[in-house]
Amino acid sequence: MDDDAPVYTLDEALASVGFGKFQALVLAYAGLGWFAEAMELMLLSFVGPIVKSQWGLSSGQESLLSTVVFAGMLVGAYSWGI
Repeated sequence: MDDDAPVYTLDEALASVGFGKFQALVLAYAGLGWFAEAMELMLLSFVGPIVKSQWGLSSGQESLLSTVVFAGMLVGAYSWGI
C-alpha cells in the first residue's frame, strides 16, 4: 500500500462530491417510485369496498383479495429485485 495516498472518511468524500444533477435525478426517480407505491396502496383501500359491494363479496373474501395483491407485490419485488 502507498502510505502517501490521501485517506478520506465517508463524510469527507460525500462533502467533496456534493449534491449535483445526478443526485437530484436519483432523488426524483426514487420519489416517483414511492409516489406510485403509495397511490397503489391508497387505491386498494378505496377500491376494496366498491369491489366488495359490486361482486357481492364477504369481508373475508375482500381481505383475501387484498392479501393476494400484497402477495403478488412480494413475489414481484423478489423476482425483479434479483
